[in-house]
Amino acid sequence: MDILGQMSSKMDPFSRIEAAANFVDKKTATSIRTKLKRVDEEVKSIERSSGLTYPPYYVEPVLRVVESGDNTGGLGVLYARTIPVDVNGSITIVVELSAPLVLYGTKRVLRIILAHELLHYLELVRRFVRMDISSQITSSSIMEEQYQDNSRVIDPSIVFKDKRLISQLRKEHLEGFTEERLNEKCKSKWIERGLPVQKMPIGANQVSVSPESIIKTSFDHKAVDLVSGI
Repeated sequence: MDILGQMSSKMDPFSRIEAAANFVDKKTATSIRTKLKRVDEEVKSIERSSGLTYPPYYVEPVLRVVESGDNTGGLGVLYARTIPVDVNGSITIVVELSAPLVLYGTKRVLRIILAHELLHYLELVRRFVRMDISSQITSSSIMEEQYQDNSRVIDPSIVFKDKRLISQLRKEHLEGFTEERLNEKCKSKWIERGLPVQKMPIGANQVSVSPESIIKTSFDHKAVDLVSGI
């Protein structure tokens, strides 16, 4: 289910679910499509608060988990990730939402994660327009493996007008994103039903982009204007 090279700036958020008809049952697929309305509503709310156009997003019919490198045997769920994709010699930055997030996430959780991914998108735009493409940006740090990655996102107060959202994002950045109810639902309603799960070792969540493609890309001018002074 590799997405690289398959994305464009205009995409149907449901397209990956349709393509995975052999992996996700019809009832689950229908539920995902129905709940996409909530995603669209939250995206529009975030656009109003930021004054920016949200990057293209899609729902991935896989629950990705990062295996812990310690002895606890823990798993870190990747509910969403922001990915720069090289498409025909230019960069498109897309947001991947896991199907379990769309199905089981509350409105509050969905809003926080969508807003968090917009901050990642802006950080990527900032680095790309500056050609700051060190090994850090072309490795696992591009896509979050945990939500304790506040050093790789822009201060939400620079982006959003919604004070409550700013407060929520800052709290999650300081404490790390944990949502036990969502984790439990993913376990009982997704994993235990045998729906698709991809286990990834820490460091395997990587993507590479070429300097030539970055140079050829025209990023959204409002996003570029916002990050130019940071």
